[in-house]
Amino acid sequence: MNSANRNTLWASIVAEELYRSGVRTVCISPGSRSTPLVIAFAELRDRHANFQILVHIDERSSSFFALGLAKVQMSPVALLCTSGTAAANYFPAIIEAYHSQIPLVVLTADRPPEMRDCGSGQTIDQINIYGKHVRYFFEVGTPEIIGFRLRYLRSLISRSVSIAMGKGDTPAGAVHLNFPFADPMSPIAVADDVPEDLALSSPEAMFGNPSGGAYSQIIAGMRSLDTNAIATIANQIIGHPKGAIVVGVYDAPSGFLSVVQRLARVTGYPLLIEATGAHRYDEIGHYDSFLRSPNFCKTHAPDIMMRFGAMPTSKSYLLWLQSHIGCQQIVVGSTNSDPTHGITQALNVHPVIFCEQLANYLENYAQSVWQDKQWRLDFELAESIAEQEIANSLAKIDKLFDGKVYAELAKILPENTYIYIASSTPIRDLDTFFHSDRVVTVLANRGANGIDGTISSALGAAWGCDRPMVLICGDLAFYHDLNGLLAAKKYNISLTVILLNNDGGGIFNLLPISKFENVFEEFFGTAHGIDFAPIVTAYDCEHILIDDWQSFREAVLDSLDSKGTQILEIRSDRQRNRELHFAIWNQVIESCDRNF
Repeated sequence: MNSANRNTLWASIVAEELYRSGVRTVCISPGSRSTPLVIAFAELRDRHANFQILVHIDERSSSFFALGLAKVQMSPVALLCTSGTAAANYFPAIIEAYHSQIPLVVLTADRPPEMRDCGSGQTIDQINIYGKHVRYFFEVGTPEIIGFRLRYLRSLISRSVSIAMGKGDTPAGAVHLNFPFADPMSPIAVADDVPEDLALSSPEAMFGNPSGGAYSQIIAGMRSLDTNAIATIANQIIGHPKGAIVVGVYDAPSGFLSVVQRLARVTGYPLLIEATGAHRYDEIGHYDSFLRSPNFCKTHAPDIMMRFGAMPTSKSYLLWLQSHIGCQQIVVGSTNSDPTHGITQALNVHPVIFCEQLANYLENYAQSVWQDKQWRLDFELAESIAEQEIANSLAKIDKLFDGKVYAELAKILPENTYIYIASSTPIRDLDTFFHSDRVVTVLANRGANGIDGTISSALGAAWGCDRPMVLICGDLAFYHDLNGLLAAKKYNISLTVILLNNDGGGIFNLLPISKFENVFEEFFGTAHGIDFAPIVTAYDCEHILIDDWQSFREAVLDSLDSKGTQILEIRSDRQRNRELHFAIWNQVIESCDRNF
C-alpha cells in the first residue's frame, strides 16, 4: 500500500480491491485529476504480472477498446479518466454496454465538492452523468483515512464489480464510480495524513479480506422455472405445431447451441439463426432472403415464435412477424425485447437451463405426433432455394461486389476465427451472404446499433484473445473511429480489417429515400472522397488495395498469418451494389413464389 498521503492510500485500496474482485485490465486516458489512481494501478501492475494497463489518448477510443475486450473475454474491464468532458466521451460505449450487457467499471476522477459549480477549471457536473445507462452509480467521496471509511471503500468497489458482472438484481453492464480528489495529486509524503497505527487498529481496512478474495461478494445462481411453468409452455407448443425458434443478435452463453438444437428437434420447429447469434450450419440461415417472398409469408403463418437474444437484424423477419401479430411470442432471457408489441411472454430464465428443462419435459411427457413435419420441411425447402439462388447469382459476378466478400470469406476463413462486424450494411450482408461450415464466432456492437468505436472495439477484442480476428466495416464506420488505430500501432495488435469503401452511406441506397434524388446524395449518400491509404500508414498499419477476388483471398490469408494490423480496402460503386442486391433478392423471391 502506498501510504504517502491519504490520496495514495485511498487509491491503492481501490486498485487492490478491483484486482481481488476479478478486474485484470484497466484502460487509462491521461489527465491530472486521476493521478492517484494511475499511480495505484502502476504499482499494482508491478506486484501482479497478470494485471494489464493500456493507455489511450482518446477517451472514446479507450472506452470502445475496453468494450470489445470485455465482450470477447466476458470479464470486467476498468476505465479511468480525468475530470471534465473526458468522462462525457465514455458515454457512447456505456450506452452500448448497457444494451449489450457488457461489464465495464468506469472510474472518473473529479474535483472535490467545494471546487464544483464555482468556475473551477476542468469541472462539470459528473453526478449521474450517464443517467439510466449504468447499472449503478456512486459518488465515492473524498478520501478519509479511518477504518470505517476504508472498509466502506473496499465493500463499495467489490460490490460494484459484482453488479457490473450481472450478479446483482440487474443484467451485466457498466457501473460508474466518481472519485473526487483534492491536492496533492502526486505521491508526495504528507505528515499525519495516514495514522501510523491503522494496520493494528483496523487490519480489515488496510489488508482487506484475509482470504485474499473480494471484500464483499454477490453470489448469483442461474434462474430456472418450476415444473408447472415448464408444463404450461410445453402444452402451448403441443397445441401449436406451427412454430419456430429464432436466435437473434446474441452473445450466447456456453453450451447454448447444442441445447437449442436439441429443443428444435424435440419441438419439430425450424431453427432460424442470425449470423451474429450462433453457428448456423445445417440450420435455417437464409430466412432474411426467403421471407421476402410474399407467397411464403402469406402461406406460413406462425402460431408461436420462441426467440433467444435480441430481435434479429432482418427487416423481412420483422415484417413477417408483424403481418401475423396474433402469433404468441416467447422471449427467453429478456424482459423487454419486443419491438412489435405483440402477445409476448418474457421469460427471465437462464437460456441453457430453460432449453434443457423444456426439452426434457417434452421428451418425457409428450408424443411427437403433434408435430407438423410439413411445416418444417417447407422452411428447409425455402432455405435450400435461397441458398442455391444466392450461390448461382454470386457465381456470375466477376467484379468486386460487397455482398460476395462474405461468401468468399466463408470459404477461406479458418475454424475458430472471430469476425467483428460493423453496423449498417455489413451486418446485413453478413447475415445474407456468410454461411460457413466451419465455426466462426461473430461479434458486433448491436446493443444500440451505432457505428461508434468500431475499430477500437475490434482492436480491444483482438488484443484480448488468441484467435485470428477479422473486422469488416464500411467506410463511414472506419472514418468515424480513425483515432482507434493508434492502439494498433502502440500495442502491435494483429487484426485483419476489410474496409468496404463505397464512398458514403451505402445502406441508404437500399432504402426508399434513395429514390428522392434532390436530397439523397447531400444528406444521405454523403460521399467523402477520402484516400485512407496515407492515414492508415501514419498509424503504422499496412494498406492493401484489392483489385480482384484472387488478390482478396491471398491478402486475407496472408494477413491472418501476419503480425500487426492490415487494412484490405475494397472500393465499389454504391449504385451497382444496390442493383446487385435487389437482383439477387428478386431471384430468391421469384423462385420461392413459384414453389409456395
